[in-house]
Amino acid sequence: MKRQIYLDMPPNYTLEKKDVKEVLLKTTGCEKLRLTVMLAATANGKKLPPLLILKRKVLPKSETFPKDVIVRTQEKGWMTKELMLEWLKIARGRRPRAFLNQPSILVLDAFKGHLTDSVKNQLRKMNTGFVIPGGMTSVLQPMGVSINKPLKGRLRQQYLTWIADPALS
Repeated sequence: MKRQIYLDMPPNYTLEKKDVKEVLLKTTGCEKLRLTVMLAATANGKKLPPLLILKRKVLPKSETFPKDVIVRTQEKGWMTKELMLEWLKIARGRRPRAFLNQPSILVLDAFKGHLTDSVKNQLRKMNTGFVIPGGMTSVLQPMGVSINKPLKGRLRQQYLTWIADPALS
């Protein structure tokens, strides 16, 4: 007998017969797994290396990651000013003609790790202006709307498919 899986339902709903006292749920134990991904591109569409921040103390030794992805750890899986500074030095240094130190601009959101004096000073050293406009994400950060939302939706759908039946994925 084949099961029908409803993947478009919010993740906090279950399907079961009415008035059932217990509903068994199959889980991975990773429901609180958290990670942060920082994506950026230049104005001409060149993708900069993404920064993947795992919620861990150390990188897993058994895992291999793509060489073009910067992978770091942080206890809560969040961006910090230290990680922001590291990303700036690595990713911004890889942009086309970075060695010329030509003026550039970086559009950031109002996350507190972007607003620290050390990050602002690093941007100045890199001859990079920065803009942190409130309420303008949809206009000035198209990745937030056109990439992040669909990416999160696809990841959620793949996760729900896998949790329902790992043989399907």
